Amino acid sequence: MVALLVSLRWRQLGHQLARNPWMIVTLIITGMMALGFLALLAVGLVATRFAAPDAAVTVLVITGAVITGGWWIGSLLVSADDSLAAERFSLLPVTARQLLPGMVIAGATTIGGLATTLALLLMLLGWSVSAFALAAGVLIIPLALATCVLGARVLSGLLARWLARRRSRDLVMTIGVLLAASSGLLINLVLTAAREIGDGGAAFAGVADVLGWTPLAASFGVPASVAAGDIGAAGLRLLIALVTLAALWFAARALLAARLVAPIQSSGGGRVRSGGFIDRMLPATAVGAIAARSLRYFRRDPRQVVNVVMMLFLPAILIGVIFMNGMQEESIGFGPVVTLVPAIDALLAGTIIQMAIAYDNDAVALHIHTGVRGSADRYGRLLGFGIIAVPLLLVLCVASCILAGRLDLLPGSLGAALGLGAVSAGAGAWAGSFLPGRAPAPEANPFGRGSSGGVQSLIAMAVMSPITLILGAPALGFAIAAFWTPSLGWVSLGCGLVIGAAAIWGGGVLGGRVLERRWPQVLAEVSSEA
Repeated sequence: MVALLVSLRWRQLGHQLARNPWMIVTLIITGMMALGFLALLAVGLVATRFAAPDAAVTVLVITGAVITGGWWIGSLLVSADDSLAAERFSLLPVTARQLLPGMVIAGATTIGGLATTLALLLMLLGWSVSAFALAAGVLIIPLALATCVLGARVLSGLLARWLARRRSRDLVMTIGVLLAASSGLLINLVLTAAREIGDGGAAFAGVADVLGWTPLAASFGVPASVAAGDIGAAGLRLLIALVTLAALWFAARALLAARLVAPIQSSGGGRVRSGGFIDRMLPATAVGAIAARSLRYFRRDPRQVVNVVMMLFLPAILIGVIFMNGMQEESIGFGPVVTLVPAIDALLAGTIIQMAIAYDNDAVALHIHTGVRGSADRYGRLLGFGIIAVPLLLVLCVASCILAGRLDLLPGSLGAALGLGAVSAGAGAWAGSFLPGRAPAPEANPFGRGSSGGVQSLIAMAVMSPITLILGAPALGFAIAAFWTPSLGWVSLGCGLVIGAAAIWGGGVLGGRVLERRWPQVLAEVSSEA
């Protein structure tokens, strides 16, 4: 059964790669990024091992806790994409006792599991502070990996019925995105707190010592205690780790057995309601209908909700980092730069428009069957996005100028944000017609395959970024010049509105012409399940 489930998992991946060449490129790029992170981990461990051996042990315990916690929390985000979910075996004559070992091994041999195994092997560089600690580090590798996999299964199993509801999945996904986006700010907060304490090394050592007694990092606390020469503590921590593993094993088996006889079915998002005022405000044309449908997506589709949340949250995070580090002080000279932070949304605007068709999946066939013109599709999506994006940018620009104490820079802030955003959206409307990207299917896990658009979105970003910077240069340049001559902010606003309007018109026209030639190919690309 173990060999069967492992081979089934890898055969599924092989079939997906065979059907979609873009996925091969995505896998290669993702693998190279993972290897890059592992290389950084190796370099950091070697440097810490020889420069500060005592600190190396502290870092390893905290890193181990982060890895385990990442597995457990990450299970909530990817559980909907589990190709070996219990419900798939509910009609077969198999038991939880037979299935669980294979599912655990299959989970440990996924790409994420293999990357975790490599990380645990690299951690041996840090455990080499002593021969006994190194031996203990080798012994705890399977224990730590099994704890990661089983903990993920137990947590996702406990919350499976709650996550089966659409609103619950949307909430978890949104929180996950916000936590991922604010990870840099959280790290900055931790480092700032450590500096305020005074002896940051002692504080982190205390945290590592506490974590070493918890189920989250008890296995990593074993070699840490051995390195400190405390064999008694090492034995107690090993006992905690083994008891944790046993408890997770029996809990996972009980949850699996329950789901085999009572499968959990995902529920939808409820009744679709009319847009009301928005529908009456938009024109009764193909452009207006597509814009209204896009607005519903932004309100109901979790994949699109994340885009809107990120447009509001990403500039707020950057402003928070600037203020936390005191870069807003005039003596440093970064104060006026805060007013340009909302322009960072231009990067998101292009990607959102570029992937708009991908979010439709096979529903885009409706446009083909009803003879919707390509330009109507492009302008409808741009209009729907603009109704949400423009008010957000206005609020962000006003807030950033108030925080910077420079309301006189508001025209320049608006010019940079609206100008770059409009140019980026226009470029996205054009690029999305021949590089529509990949998105998870409706009701699928928003963090699953294609959640970042795949390689097509990377290529589209490489195409859109130079266009945005070149065409948006006048608006951005005059906004920067307004730091010293505020009246130039009005020139920036004028350039942003004029050039942005031209970019939107051009992107809709050019993108529409491409779509009318490529509708069948676009439908095949966005609706493929590979």
